[in-house]
Amino acid sequence: MHPRLPSIPDEHRPGTVRFLERLHRARSGLTEAQRSIVAEHVIRLGERGRNPANTGNIEDLFFHTLAETQDPCRAFAQALADSAKVVPLPEDAALFPYLRTIDGRKSFRRVGELSPMAPGDIMLVSHTMVAYGDPEMWRSAQAFVAAGAEPLSESEIEAQVYKMAVQSQHLPSSAFVMGRARGFTIECQPMYERAGYDDATWTNAQRFYDICSRFDPDWSMAFRTGTVPASSAWISWRKQYLDTRSRLPDELQYQLSSDTLTNFLEGTLESGKWTDASVQFGGVTRVEDVPVNVARIVNQYVAEHVALHDRPAQELIDACSASLLRWGIGFVGGRAEVVTLSPEKRRQLEAQFASARARFQSQPVASDPSR
Repeated sequence: MHPRLPSIPDEHRPGTVRFLERLHRARSGLTEAQRSIVAEHVIRLGERGRNPANTGNIEDLFFHTLAETQDPCRAFAQALADSAKVVPLPEDAALFPYLRTIDGRKSFRRVGELSPMAPGDIMLVSHTMVAYGDPEMWRSAQAFVAAGAEPLSESEIEAQVYKMAVQSQHLPSSAFVMGRARGFTIECQPMYERAGYDDATWTNAQRFYDICSRFDPDWSMAFRTGTVPASSAWISWRKQYLDTRSRLPDELQYQLSSDTLTNFLEGTLESGKWTDASVQFGGVTRVEDVPVNVARIVNQYVAEHVALHDRPAQELIDACSASLLRWGIGFVGGRAEVVTLSPEKRRQLEAQFASARARFQSQPVASDPSR
């Protein structure tokens, strides 16, 4: 195991060990140098005080993408993108790509400029931009690309890292996030041009993110009940969303849907992402209420998988049924619900809840985008 493992905080260690053990077994096109860079990145998550409840989701994103695409750079891009889910984010953290208002009157280049948004909302909206605005993580991406099997020039390495940033901006994958990002869009041109995309591609991507900025927060209410909005405004917006999305780079389209698909796999559940979210965003104050809240979140994501990603609900259900059952959540008639009050992972759930409460009981809860 990694020689620095004993030095990281206790709550980081289980998720880090699990990630490193899985990395040791992985053989899908990673060079040994790339394997070492990923291990270093995971250790640094603990050393830098990143959210320990998110390590398992980073693990699932990395290995799921690696297995499906056989492309280490796409897998590491996914891992980097979700590595800055800290509440509150440092106010001086740089954003890349930049955010701006849809009317173009104001741009945001650092986290502190996004106030007076609630700290949790700032994290949801900007964490992928914080990840690629972070100098250490950018250098890690450069080193990872350079350590690949094929030798690349310095300019080719830089273009690939910008391409990793392009495919990692997954704000549009979730109604929960888009409801909080109303009026904000991503500045696409600098990132896309440096990644080597043509004008037509970045222009369409800009239009896509501009459409996302017009997501009505009221639509979040339907998704929160596991249903899809039915208004004519929603139908019109969804058509524009899907039309422009279909012309995005393939790797970004894949990332948007896989970000949803991996959300309830084993690593994510083991590290406590949804227990953490239930406390931080769901207002849950009793451990008994966590599975109920997680089942609601699952139903929301199933609805989003259909409405936003244009994929069959059964695809997500099949992917996560076995892992969710260990936490007491099953599918009945296509909807997630609590099926046992004494699940296999009961003790782990209690430990996750205690950690989440300790981390977030003094932090402000994110605003409800439906209000």
